Amino acid sequence: MLLSGDYSWQQIALGWGVLIAAACIYVAISNKVGRKKAKTGEDRETIWNILQKAVPNIEQYTRAYATWEWSTYQGRKKITDYWYYAIAFNDQEICIVPLSFAGGDASYSQPFRIAKDQVGIVNSKPEVNWVELYDKNRQEMISMMVSKENLKFGKFEPVNIMQEEEADAFMSWKNKWMNDINAANGITVTGKMKKPVKK
Repeated sequence: MLLSGDYSWQQIALGWGVLIAAACIYVAISNKVGRKKAKTGEDRETIWNILQKAVPNIEQYTRAYATWEWSTYQGRKKITDYWYYAIAFNDQEICIVPLSFAGGDASYSQPFRIAKDQVGIVNSKPEVNWVELYDKNRQEMISMMVSKENLKFGKFEPVNIMQEEEADAFMSWKNKWMNDINAANGITVTGKMKKPVKK
């Protein structure tokens, strides 16, 4: 017989099972709602309008929404930083517009450009959706990834954007820059994040 306040392992397991099931249902519903909103294109239109304002002659570029996150450790404490970008790219350059979602609304800061001939190393792999650009002194210029599906969830995933064609175009652009630039500079990259070349 269990006293008040005592629980069997079966009851504890059942409790955890209920919590996990509830969390899974919540995530599934959030994703379904997010996909529905992503298909309406409201967040996508917001980002595209920012690019329209920030990048002259935007019709000469392919547009996309890009992100990056990176975790470091201070002792046992894990710290993750997040970056968000509206980007516009063609074979000659990439234009980057840093984004902020403070308060829930998208805003942007000073755009900048990286020309193809400024880049010394393009670190990535052909099959992945991320890239790191380094200058000719091997200093990191920017890192980003472009995902086909971006769903709003919590504080650090702030938009619902579907961008399949743009993500495919980014992969093609990234791979071409990786082949062209690395070959021109005699570089063989590792494809490992933050470790572009063997020392």
